[in-house]
Amino acid sequence: MRQFLTIAAAAATLAVAAAPAQAAILFTGDHSVTVNQAEPGLVVRTQEIASTLNFSLDLNQTTTVDLFKLYTLETSVNPDDLSQKAISVGFTFTVPEVFGGAVGGTTVGQYFFGIFDKGVVTWNNGGTHTFDFGNGGKLMVDLDNADFNGGFVDLNPGKAHGAKIKADFTLTQLPSAVPEPATWAMMITGFGLAGTALRRRRATAVFA
Repeated sequence: MRQFLTIAAAAATLAVAAAPAQAAILFTGDHSVTVNQAEPGLVVRTQEIASTLNFSLDLNQTTTVDLFKLYTLETSVNPDDLSQKAISVGFTFTVPEVFGGAVGGTTVGQYFFGIFDKGVVTWNNGGTHTFDFGNGGKLMVDLDNADFNGGFVDLNPGKAHGAKIKADFTLTQLPSAVPEPATWAMMITGFGLAGTALRRRRATAVFA
């Protein structure tokens, strides 16, 4: 029995040693934005900053990407602009595999006693969403709430006074590594040798 355990332990050790170390994971994809583009409600527009998403992350590492600029061409906040309108940012990744999802929120116009006007974007769930990928991998994205086109008495229209929408991406969980064919072969061989040794030991005991 001691010989069997020794061989099994050796096989397991070799398998672990042969398994590849987890390197930084490359993520490649893009994003799309849907906003309110017609009355009623504050009409907003976007100017793309990041045409593609391309970054590598280690576990618990975060990278920040400037996605787009959010702005309005309206010059003042009118009563109809006080109603919230939907905004959505969709993410589609193709590397390390196809996965994705969307972060939703609202845009709305605000004014304070006729002194200061601004647009406001507020994301659902604090702007945080987690994507699942691979075998248990998790990529978290976080968008910040922002004000845009603020101005005294009226709005400051145009993209120059818009808000830059950024996304923080964090790799919160690594996907489980799948042993390579060579590693599987080594494990099977090791346990096969252990089984052979055990059978020989039993055979010796019978004929002794």
